[in-house]
Amino acid sequence: MALYHHIDLRVRWSDTDPAGIVWFGVFFRYFEHAEEELYRRLGSDRTTLLRGLNIFMPRTSLQTRFRSPAKLGDELSVGVGVGRITERRIGFAFDIHERVTDRLICEASYRVACVDASTFAPQPFPREVVSLLAPAVLT
Repeated sequence: MALYHHIDLRVRWSDTDPAGIVWFGVFFRYFEHAEEELYRRLGSDRTTLLRGLNIFMPRTSLQTRFRSPAKLGDELSVGVGVGRITERRIGFAFDIHERVTDRLICEASYRVACVDASTFAPQPFPREVVSLLAPAVLT
């Protein structure tokens, strides 16, 4: 699937385990980085947007399928797109490929909810968030 936006990064020593492969938890940081850059590409800084709307967007579920290891020094392309938007959930889709060979490293998705930043009470997503992310919805 062709995702909406891609960022490039290189695997750093601090990302790896003693075997020189990316520790699984680091992939979640890569996904967050891609999501943050998606907001920028769509014209908004995520932190400023969330503060302005007095909301948080906690992750409520995560699925990852690892296909092959990423190693120290690999150049990676992290793709991100919006899988689905409902009143109370937004799904993000990700893939990571090794840039030179296009080898698939992993595929992932997670869902986020919307909560009031003061009370943490669930609430529907503001229209500003839905409108901003609409161009990145995958078809």
